[in-house]
Amino acid sequence: MNRTSVLTRAVALAAIGAIALAGCTDPSDDGAAPPSPASSSAAARGVAGQVATLLAEAKEAFDSPTRTSTAGNTDKTVDNMAVVEQKLLEASALAPYRADLLFSAASARIAQKNVPGALELYRKVLSFAPDDDDAHTYLAVWNRFLGDAAGSAAEVEQLRRVAPDRVPQVEALFAAIDGAVRTPITERAPESAAPNTGIVVLGYALKNDGTMDAPLVQRLEKTLEVARALPAAPIVVTGGVEKSGNTEGALMKNWLVERGVDAARITDENFARTTVENALYSSYVLATQRVDHAILISSASHVRRGTVDLLLAARENLPATFTVSSVAAVDKPLADLSTPSADELRSIHRDALSTIGLWSYRSAPLLQR
Repeated sequence: MNRTSVLTRAVALAAIGAIALAGCTDPSDDGAAPPSPASSSAAARGVAGQVATLLAEAKEAFDSPTRTSTAGNTDKTVDNMAVVEQKLLEASALAPYRADLLFSAASARIAQKNVPGALELYRKVLSFAPDDDDAHTYLAVWNRFLGDAAGSAAEVEQLRRVAPDRVPQVEALFAAIDGAVRTPITERAPESAAPNTGIVVLGYALKNDGTMDAPLVQRLEKTLEVARALPAAPIVVTGGVEKSGNTEGALMKNWLVERGVDAARITDENFARTTVENALYSSYVLATQRVDHAILISSASHVRRGTVDLLLAARENLPATFTVSSVAAVDKPLADLSTPSADELRSIHRDALSTIGLWSYRSAPLLQR
């Protein structure tokens, strides 16, 4: 037998052996053993472990100290949020039934200013959970943000079908945003106010050494002006991010007291970490004070967002007639702020959704309202 014939025969025998072996191990063969429960359990544990690792990596990126911060807004850097999105989507590929991963990834896209991309993920949720009220809510709100009135209205109608109690919340959100956008920003303290008026002052992140940064001092200077104009109004100072043993609320109260404001007028709220929490916790303080109207004080680039959040938070525990106005500490020329920018509107919509109870990141350990 020549060399070519030997080689040909060897190849043929190898092929026959492979076919025979495949036949012996084919799971469809009646004689084949099914995967053991132990191996299936191990595979499940393997996937769960991978998802847990990806979520831990997402949280690490989210918690990175790198951020972009102004008097009007504080955001995670786009690069960090791209990592968060990537890790969440990788986890979603391993656990495709987990809608929380898609909701969280959508929030990461919004943080990167990719609202259309977030809408894609909300629609993906609806592809397997067509009656998910959160997905319909997000689509109603973010379609409106993008100027798609018809798309927003269609999602509101879906909410009337699947979660009618959610509709008044969404309509209140729309009304609060529209009202804040229509109302001109003012730096003038009111000359008078109704008897049951309170003052709410929003905090600003302390420096690393635990001292107040310039935007917070500017807010307090404006607060002092308003407090003197309205000597009977109770005051809430809110901010609880601790730095070097100090919180915003405690330092704000001390600053005002040192300048002659009666300490008995001031409640320092020392737990809130975000504008949303400022609104939620302050609304409870205002409820204890039986306040009918609040004057919110913050930086001019921030008062619209703070006003919307406080109005929506108050719907839970204050009278339906409760109102909010604002006085601004001017951080930018008011003429430049007459029309909110796309970034400001995006932040307003994002926070408004969180205030009505929709958590932005809902995949433990990455939990963030």
